[in-house]
Amino acid sequence: MHAAAVQRDGRKIVLDAKDDGYAPDKTKTNVDEALGSGEYAALSTVLGTPNNLAVWDSTNDECMPQLFNATGAAQWGDVENHPWTTGMQLDYFTEASLWAKWLETEHPDMTKVAEITFNSDFGQSYHNGFAFATKGTDIEVVEQQTHEPTAPNLDNQFTTLAASGAQVLLVETSGTFCTQAMANIEKQSAWKPLVIMSGTCASLNQFFKPLVDQGLTGKDTYLIQNYKDVTDPANANDEIVQLYQKTLTEQGLDPKQTTYSTGWIFGLYMVDVLKEASTYQGGLDRGNIMLAARNIHNTNPLLINGLTSVTNGTKDAYLTEGGQMVKYTIKDPAQLGSFVSEGDLINLEGQLGTYKTVQDAAASLGGATTTTG
Repeated sequence: MHAAAVQRDGRKIVLDAKDDGYAPDKTKTNVDEALGSGEYAALSTVLGTPNNLAVWDSTNDECMPQLFNATGAAQWGDVENHPWTTGMQLDYFTEASLWAKWLETEHPDMTKVAEITFNSDFGQSYHNGFAFATKGTDIEVVEQQTHEPTAPNLDNQFTTLAASGAQVLLVETSGTFCTQAMANIEKQSAWKPLVIMSGTCASLNQFFKPLVDQGLTGKDTYLIQNYKDVTDPANANDEIVQLYQKTLTEQGLDPKQTTYSTGWIFGLYMVDVLKEASTYQGGLDRGNIMLAARNIHNTNPLLINGLTSVTNGTKDAYLTEGGQMVKYTIKDPAQLGSFVSEGDLINLEGQLGTYKTVQDAAASLGGATTTTG
C-alpha cells in the first residue's frame, strides 16, 4: 500500500493506493476493506474493466463515488443503474464511430472494410460501434477475423484478411497484438489496406519501438488520439508537456514511461472535481463529490486542443467523445516517428448520452453490450 498527502487550497488530499495485481477478486477485497473502514470519500482510477465490474455493485450500494475508471468500457455511462460510477477514457463504441465518420469524410471511396477483432467484449464493442455508425451507408465489412488472448500470433487471420481484398483494415485489439498486427501488415507484399488501430495501441515506446527493433516501422498506421502523447516530438513545445518532462526529470522518474502522463490526466480531473465539490453547500462529502463529477465543464491541459471535457447529470455520462485521427509517420526507419494529424478534429460531445444508447444500438445489431477489455 502506498500513501501520499498534498495540500491544496488549505485542504489535505490523502491518496491511498493498493495494488490488486490486475486480479478482480483482489480488487474486490481492497475495495471491500476501504468501504468497511468508513475512512474514504471516493475511489479513483481503478484499472481494468473486469476489476471495476467486480466492485461497482458494492460501491453503488454504499453510495461511494467510483470515479474515472481506467478503461474505455461503455458501461461507465450507466447512470440509470450505477449512478455512483463514472469513466474517463474515450469509450470504445464512440471511438469506432469516430473511425466511421473519418472514413466517410476523408475516404468516401473506401467502402470495403475488414476487421481483426479481439475475441472478447472489448473487441465486440468496437465492432458494434462501427456497425452502428455505418448503418445505412455504403461501407461494408467484407471480412472479420477474431483472435483469442492466448493466440501465439495472427498469421492465419492475416492470410484470410488479405484474401478479402478489403480497402480498410480495422485493428480492434490491444496489448502485444497491436505490434503483431502492424508487423503482419508490413510483411504483406500485395495487400496494402489503410490501417486504423485501437487507441489503446497509441504508445510509441510500448507498441512502435518493438517494430523498429525488428527492422520494421509501422508507418502509415492511423488511430484516434484525444490526449497528448508526451513522448511525441510534435508536442515538445507544449506548455503542459514541458512541465511534465521537467517535473518527472526532477523527481528522478523516466518521462518516457507514458503511464506517468496517464496518471497526470486522471489526477487533474480528480483535483478539479474536489475543488468544485468543496464549493457546494455541505462541503466535501460523497454526495457533493458525485454531483461535481456529474457536472464537469473544463479543459484538461493534456487533452488535445479543441476537445472538451463535459458531463451533464443524467443526460451526458461520457467525459470525452471526440478525437483527432493521426497517422504514424517516420523520417528515419531506424528511429521512432511521430503522429501527424489527418483531417479535421471530430467532436461528438453529448451525442452518446448514456449507456442505454449503447445497449439499444447493440440490440438492434444483435450484438453484445458488455466490455471486458
